[in-house]
Amino acid sequence: MIEAQHTASLVLPSQLLVLSGPTLLLLCCLFFLKNYLFDQSKPRKLQDHYVAGLDNGRRTLAEARKHMVSNCAEMMLEGYERSPTKFFWLPTPGGDRLNIPTKYIEELKNAPDDRANFSDSFLEMFLGQYTTIGFKWHLHPNVIKKDLNAALTKIMPAVEEEIECAFDAVMPPCDDWTPLKMADNFNQLISRASNYMLGGTALSRNEEWTKTSIDFTTDTYLAAVRLKQIPAILRPFAQHIIPEMRNVRKHQDVARRVIIPVIESRLREGERPLDLLQMLWDAAKGPDKTPDFMAYTALAISFAAIRTSSSVPAHVLYDLCAHRQYIKPLRDECAMIQAEEGSLSTKSALNKLVKMDSFMKESQRFNPLTFRKPFLSRGLDLSTTDSLFYSVTFGRVIHHDLTLSSGITIPAHTTIGVPAYATAHDPEFYPNPSRFDGFRFLASAGNSTGDAPQQQPVFTTTNASNLMWGYGKHACSGRFFATNEIKLILAHFLLRYDFMFKAGEGRPKNWPYELQNMADPTVEVLVRKR
Repeated sequence: MIEAQHTASLVLPSQLLVLSGPTLLLLCCLFFLKNYLFDQSKPRKLQDHYVAGLDNGRRTLAEARKHMVSNCAEMMLEGYERSPTKFFWLPTPGGDRLNIPTKYIEELKNAPDDRANFSDSFLEMFLGQYTTIGFKWHLHPNVIKKDLNAALTKIMPAVEEEIECAFDAVMPPCDDWTPLKMADNFNQLISRASNYMLGGTALSRNEEWTKTSIDFTTDTYLAAVRLKQIPAILRPFAQHIIPEMRNVRKHQDVARRVIIPVIESRLREGERPLDLLQMLWDAAKGPDKTPDFMAYTALAISFAAIRTSSSVPAHVLYDLCAHRQYIKPLRDECAMIQAEEGSLSTKSALNKLVKMDSFMKESQRFNPLTFRKPFLSRGLDLSTTDSLFYSVTFGRVIHHDLTLSSGITIPAHTTIGVPAYATAHDPEFYPNPSRFDGFRFLASAGNSTGDAPQQQPVFTTTNASNLMWGYGKHACSGRFFATNEIKLILAHFLLRYDFMFKAGEGRPKNWPYELQNMADPTVEVLVRKR
């Protein structure tokens, strides 16, 4: 059995010392009164389910939580493989999480929020009441699903033009073999494409906004880490003092400074461009229909769009360098379809990139999408954080006791998830799952030449064996645009450049902290213009 709650750390930042002695003493007394008088009810427990990381009793629960920080992949696979019921607990410094079998996602995928709340999982992980992550995120998911996705056929040609301009601006000449940290370059390329979709060149070519759209995710994550090191009762005060929250507020200031004038100019001039910002404005009602809320929402979109999408081409590039036999068939596919269609950005052209689609999906199977840039810790103790952002999907907070069809009851206040990484390496779903097969998802899989009949793309598919985009009504609504922009960036990169690892170097290990599988951003790849 395992406790379905955790106790906050008592680490106090030195900045809090600016509080007066009596005030600080009073706050600490209130905290301990709350902790010892009001929170001493016996914690709810869920019995008879496997707990990962205990090493057959040789490791305590507290030690397992620390062990998880650098061994989460091992613990996820252990729990998934050893639990006879496929229910298992993953101890984490940020709170113990109950992983559930994939068979239950069908009955939970469209559950109302009062039973299984998706947004609250973000609020909990990122302390959204302070960082704003997950807070008032009601407008953009529906607008993206309903309006943006329906307009992608019209939007993508202009996005492709912006990507071509971005390559010219971001990439050096590369007339000879040039060592480049391509992970950073892909960040810039994705930012340009995503921000053009959001608000045209007014955003995509605004350097201040570009920097904020890239850094906002990292800084909100670091702010949440710092706040979690502070007792909950002190966080309302600490949020105004700690430097990590000051960085978050700076990004909010930039958003207002950039987005509000764009909205006001459109209203003044009567302009209605085809972009997401205009769609958001048209769909907003009541208190949401303000330039200030548009700025707030633009940051929320950047949080979800930039870091996650930019990790995919970096992983694909490293996997291509490590499996060079795939470069020619992928490049030939891009060239052939570009010649046939006259462009790579039409719906027909993007759907025909099935070899690239398969390679991307196989790369993603080994390297799940991520949210943050963990190496920018800036002195924080990241051992208090939560790796569930990366190893688990289908995150939900259960607010009331929830009885599943099998009769198992999940206690209230439990955070659940599905072990996406472990599922993606289950031989029941993927034969020979430890082997990288770039054309695994073609209709005739199993040959590295890619000589297989065409089929519909599968990178955006969500099902019980592919949970990287989530599942059900809260599956990532922006995955269709993200897939299109990634395909375009990779296609233009393949057609413009030759590339390889430096002599003697192989596929770099992903960033080892927790299970975020981030492509190592320090790696230099040799690039030469074709």
